[in-house]
Amino acid sequence: MVAKEPFDTLIKSLARREHSRAELDRKLKTLHTDLSMLERTTLLDRLLELNYQSDERFAEMLIRSRLARGQGSLRIQQELSTHSIDGAEFKHCFNNADETESDRCRRVLTKWIRVKKNPTREKALLFLKSRGFNFPDATEAVKAIFR
Repeated sequence: MVAKEPFDTLIKSLARREHSRAELDRKLKTLHTDLSMLERTTLLDRLLELNYQSDERFAEMLIRSRLARGQGSLRIQQELSTHSIDGAEFKHCFNNADETESDRCRRVLTKWIRVKKNPTREKALLFLKSRGFNFPDATEAVKAIFR
């Protein structure tokens, strides 16, 4: 259900979860087509002033949730870019994670292998690539598991 007032639409969206500024702007364009770019910018700036919206909070939340799902940093950075956020600015979030990228890669691969009947090195590498892990970590994990 769309709120009559654009600001209410934004507040309802943010009440459910963090959103990036770009994501909220897309919502306004879609749901409130009569708003000009200046009006949208003013509304989004107001959210920032009130500290209701923060791209930094959004990025940290997205990184934490994607790392917990077992996604690699390349895939997460690509997703951040769809929200007009530079993933390089949030390297500290990757560095402060409980696991290293290499450890996460091994854990994800070990879990994947358990449910496969005939896993091969090639399929394992393709799987890890699709999860957004870099090639050195993926090959290291495959070598460690397929000894």
